[in-house]
Amino acid sequence: MRRAAFPLSIVALGVAVFVAWMHPAVLWPTNMGWLLVGDDRGQSAIGLAAYLRSGGPWPGLHQPLLAAPEGMALLFTDSIPLLGLILKPFAPLLPVGGQYIGLWYLACLVLHAGFAAALIRRHSDDPLVAWCGAALLTLMPALFNRFGHASLCAHWLLLWALWVFVEPRRARSLWWWVAITALAALIHAYLLLMVLAFWSAAVLERLAREPGRVRTLVTAVVALGPAMAIMAVHGAFEGPYENTGTFGNFPAALDGWWNPINPDYTALLPSSPRAPDGRGYEGLQYLGAGLLLLVLLMAGRLATTGLDDRRRGELARLLWLLPPFAVFALLAIGPFPLWRGEPLLVPDLPTWLVAMLDPVRAHGRLLWPATYTLAFAAVVAATAWRRATLVIGAALALQIVDLTPMLSAVRATSRRADDPRLFARTLDPRWAALVKQASAVQFHPPEPFADLQLMEEVAWRAVRACRPVRYFYASREAVATRARIDADARALAAGRIDPTRLYVLLEGPTPPAIASRVRVIDGVRIVPPSGPSPPPTCASSPRSAP
Repeated sequence: MRRAAFPLSIVALGVAVFVAWMHPAVLWPTNMGWLLVGDDRGQSAIGLAAYLRSGGPWPGLHQPLLAAPEGMALLFTDSIPLLGLILKPFAPLLPVGGQYIGLWYLACLVLHAGFAAALIRRHSDDPLVAWCGAALLTLMPALFNRFGHASLCAHWLLLWALWVFVEPRRARSLWWWVAITALAALIHAYLLLMVLAFWSAAVLERLAREPGRVRTLVTAVVALGPAMAIMAVHGAFEGPYENTGTFGNFPAALDGWWNPINPDYTALLPSSPRAPDGRGYEGLQYLGAGLLLLVLLMAGRLATTGLDDRRRGELARLLWLLPPFAVFALLAIGPFPLWRGEPLLVPDLPTWLVAMLDPVRAHGRLLWPATYTLAFAAVVAATAWRRATLVIGAALALQIVDLTPMLSAVRATSRRADDPRLFARTLDPRWAALVKQASAVQFHPPEPFADLQLMEEVAWRAVRACRPVRYFYASREAVATRARIDADARALAAGRIDPTRLYVLLEGPTPPAIASRVRVIDGVRIVPPSGPSPPPTCASSPRSAP
């Protein structure tokens, strides 16, 4: 029982932090309304539902319902392909309209706490010190801030990669890197890129310290084989893809480790005003008051008395991470470095450079590996102190107090989870019949933020009815798909419409050519289908959701 007590306490830590972060009702698969609010969580849930409803045979990762008829891979709807692979064999038993984002959140928190404990436990024989240190590494604002982007809540991948890197024998293992990179490729491309920072540091160290450099390079490349194969299955290398032209819009701030960039997210430290354009969301790197205290104490200790040989050696090993972290920092800060929420420079970037860097346009998040490594180093240094329990316990208390407003604000976004109502915009019972009668649903204009909440509600209805959606928001959009979508929009504007489709007009003026056919339902302009109801084409036949 004593041996089981610490692991159980870490599981309890993950569950407790989850409950502080999310309403427990998000765990029930049939509670869906809280996700259909017009953010990336809804996109993720709808993409996974479309895959479970109509995707091809397992283990394919493509679904044909969204962005039909081409469809798209789960990776491009940020729908956590790992969940798709796990759930697909059970699709006939699952309810249509089920969501698994809440369960994913819980799994991420428990795994996060587990890897944090694995990192700290070897540095302290005191279970209380190790538990408090793990709690500090779990109470990370960068993690809590990703509530709107479920796949990117898998920060436990960064802790796992760090856990492998800090132990030389593990860092030399082919199979650890195969496992981490393959799983990252099944969750999110940005997380795969971040894991590669730790992998590249391990390769650099081996090249510098061990003979047989050719063998080292071959082994390193082989380790990435499964991950690259998974990305190829997603279609990541097919292209060409549309250039959004937004690189540079979402940087990490130069003062990001101590600036929450959102006054509502901190109780103890000052913040610059919240940026209205999303910069504070993508670039948030805030450590929290407790971890900042430990960083300052670590800096003072290193400048004066130093650390014992064991901890000094492990922290020195982290220096191998500096080369990849420097590259990531340059990308994360980008061409428009922020200070106190304002850009210090606003250069005019060449179009070719913006296009080349578009795959990492949300570049502010690339500083996460460095943020977690700094937090880990600070906790490890604190475990060496004579009064480690008091120091780390005080830091944990500060962290909890400081982040309470953030946790409260984020938890409020899931308050609708215990509301049985699915829809807030499409309440009229005629919507179900209209969608079922349609051969496809077409949104106009085909833009992601014209009215994303309405788009998500209608798309969710279409997925449940197994009806194709001609346009749907994706993180990457193929040039060929965009050309077809634009052709759809031009045809609609000219009055050439398919009588079997349901057209939903999101914003802007009604195209004059179809004005006489427009009807209004729940305040939404539509062109209803007039043809016969087509039969469902979904491969699986799951049970109906309540």
